[in-house]
Amino acid sequence: MELHDPEAGLLPPHQRDLSFRLSTSNSTFRSAQHRHSRPLIIQKVPSSVRGGLDEHYFLPDVVSIGPYHHRAAPHLVEMEQVKEAVAHEFCRSAVKGTKLASLSTSAVDLFLEAVRPVLPEARLCYAADVFGGRAIADNDFANMMVVDGCFLLAVVAILTKDYPDDLEHWSWTHGRMLRIMKDILLFENQIPWAVVRALMSLRPVRVDVFVAKVLAYLDVHSREPRFDQTPWHKLRPVHLLDLVHQRHLGGPPPAADGHVRYCDYARPFAHFTSAVELAEAGIRIHGSGTCRVTDVRVEPTPAAAAAALRIGRLALPQLALSWLPRCWLINMVALECVTDRSDQSGVSSYLAILGSLIRTERDVEELRKRRILFSTMSDQRTAEFFEVLMDPLPRQELYLRTLEGIVQLRATRRTRSRLHAVYYRNRRIILAAAPLLSLLVAIIGIALTNSLKRKSSA
Repeated sequence: MELHDPEAGLLPPHQRDLSFRLSTSNSTFRSAQHRHSRPLIIQKVPSSVRGGLDEHYFLPDVVSIGPYHHRAAPHLVEMEQVKEAVAHEFCRSAVKGTKLASLSTSAVDLFLEAVRPVLPEARLCYAADVFGGRAIADNDFANMMVVDGCFLLAVVAILTKDYPDDLEHWSWTHGRMLRIMKDILLFENQIPWAVVRALMSLRPVRVDVFVAKVLAYLDVHSREPRFDQTPWHKLRPVHLLDLVHQRHLGGPPPAADGHVRYCDYARPFAHFTSAVELAEAGIRIHGSGTCRVTDVRVEPTPAAAAAALRIGRLALPQLALSWLPRCWLINMVALECVTDRSDQSGVSSYLAILGSLIRTERDVEELRKRRILFSTMSDQRTAEFFEVLMDPLPRQELYLRTLEGIVQLRATRRTRSRLHAVYYRNRRIILAAAPLLSLLVAIIGIALTNSLKRKSSA
């Protein structure tokens, strides 16, 4: 692969050789022993997650980032020239007007030198053979990291209005930009954050603003950016999807204490009752007031309301299931399945909670009515979506804690739960008969009053 200059065609041979001349002394980093000493950071989506889901959720529509889908389809090959043009434009804009512009080294060379120290480690983030069974050459890998990384940062700069107005924006339509936003957050379409950070040492971009804009798509009632208190550079993500994932969960992972908490796989995973059956049992489902997936609470009915038939309530965050959020959430599930940490499986656990509550279209209708679920799909397709998604979901800490809360709540208030079930199933008849019952009571009261008056006068 050669890096094209949109203004001058191919770079001169001596510049190309200078740009992509890499040391081979780091081959020991790619030894089998080192490669298998830790799990790959960027993997292919596990087949268990793909299941019956549409491949569209995992394959790029417009642009490939990283090696897994590089030139994998004709439309992705066509985008390579655009990426290269963007990379040159981005590099030149970064050094323009700075002291670096006076150097004899080209702008692209400067960016390559910036990422050079992390390239050996970056290779270890991917599977050894990613191009149809053959390993990617050093020059090709270096080229890819610089081009794809600069393209990614250029997209972030454009979306955060941090791109010079005098530069060409390639006349991207709104629809194409949305598909690019979808593509750059696919699990298989990532580059190591160490590479991104090295590139940003020459041209910083407002990553925190970009992530806030992404999270706004996951917020049902707001299109305003959602910011978090934790500075993004303290999150230490492994790639862009991981950064968005950590932000969505609400901050950095727990401080490392030398122990990684994993799910107890010997423990059986029971299912909730459906949303309708939960309502019949006297557990009211209502919104938690946020869209953060970890904001799930099981709350008993206060003692002051002991006369009420309800035994408690399940507070659930709102979930948007339009096209973009649906793609991003599924790829976060793939990330959680590979990471396999029980304290970082919030998306999977919450989708498992909702999936356990949804058995029929009636359950989807109940969750819509409670303003928990906002789906652009029909009730039937939404129910089918969760049915397909349920099997591979790692139901871990959040799921288990919520399940235990519901089981304990129902176990301590069985009588009230049964009474509420009778009321809930027959509430329409009861509500319809209530006016007649009130009238009957009033008539009986008047009759008794008149009878007492006649007796007293006699």
